[in-house]
Amino acid sequence: MVSNETNVAFVFKKRYSDDQVMDGAMRGHPLTSMIKKRDVMEGEKANYTYAVRISNPQGVSGTFTDAQDKEAGSEGVQFTASRQDTYGLIKLDGPSMRAASKRGKGAFYDLVTLETDGIIEERGDSHSHQLFGDGNATLGRISSISSNLLTLTTADDARNFKLNMTVVADDNIGGGSLRTGSTKVNSVDEDGGKVGLVSVAAITGLAANDYLYRIGDPTTGMNGLQEIIPAATPVLGGATFRGVDRGKHARLLGGVRVNNPGDSLLESAGLCAVKIKQTSTKAGAMDKIAVMNPINFWAVARELNAKVTYDGGGKKATYGFEGFDIATPAGVLRAVSDADCPTAYNWVLSMETWYWATLDEWIHVIRDDKNAPFMRVYNADQIELRIRAMGNPVCVLPGANGIFET
Repeated sequence: MVSNETNVAFVFKKRYSDDQVMDGAMRGHPLTSMIKKRDVMEGEKANYTYAVRISNPQGVSGTFTDAQDKEAGSEGVQFTASRQDTYGLIKLDGPSMRAASKRGKGAFYDLVTLETDGIIEERGDSHSHQLFGDGNATLGRISSISSNLLTLTTADDARNFKLNMTVVADDNIGGGSLRTGSTKVNSVDEDGGKVGLVSVAAITGLAANDYLYRIGDPTTGMNGLQEIIPAATPVLGGATFRGVDRGKHARLLGGVRVNNPGDSLLESAGLCAVKIKQTSTKAGAMDKIAVMNPINFWAVARELNAKVTYDGGGKKATYGFEGFDIATPAGVLRAVSDADCPTAYNWVLSMETWYWATLDEWIHVIRDDKNAPFMRVYNADQIELRIRAMGNPVCVLPGANGIFET
């Protein structure tokens, strides 16, 4: 849908300040902001490799002869991360721009800036959601359908849907055999876990238990935390991840896991930190965070009777995120609330071991020809702006990280 004089008319109604216009639907993305971005993905698309060492030299023994005879060198693996290319696009029509400019330079600036910032934020929303995902880019799963209203299996997933988003569906989580058709979202009820569609009938055979995706996302999703530090223990000879059989050393290559339904979230977070310290001696000196959905975050805060504070620099994050400290036998965890985190999973992360491998800036306006970012649409009185993000998250020491289930 083109941004025109009708559907962006609200920008003309008042003079905006020079401050960035805040989108009421935009939420902060703490973990996305905390992960370093590194422009390292030049070259062949499917061939960004990074090494993880899993064993020191083993020429050690109580006798010289055995140490010499049984000597073995260090062992490691090379993960291969693919570069996932994703896009965003807006169009502005001529009459809207002329109407804005007639109302003053400020109104024109606001029109262009509002839509440009909005598409960048939307691309960031999608990336941050996929950061916590399993690589399938699913937005949610249908529990039931009543007319054009869907009830989701997990109510909190309703926050992943946006008005006017075009969605597609598949009865398989992989998204490799999509149902025919697509439709737009026309209502979102986050409290009730419901999503309204313009027409359920527009997607042939849409049914309960189907998975929903933003159009174009199936099979193109980037690798998220549920893949990099999975809840299921990697098994030797099982499915590989980025070309590596992580069953060779499940913890060092796939992180640690805690799933104790009888324990509180606080106990599980502490145990996860302890297991990380047992697994990786390097992790003992690293600052760690416990990332939780706001619902789980609040439950732990009440259990601790903790005063939620804002990070203020030093070794803590400097993005102004809410948090509190959790004392564990393995050191202090900084609890961080992130709405993109699913309610079922939480992670203890050593942020020194993470970065977002990118090609160019993480999300950027496309200016490959070095010209102005806007281009004229050849067959309409419109201009078009395109944005792009190219990359994938990387963890160079999985054993310094862990997942604990709710």
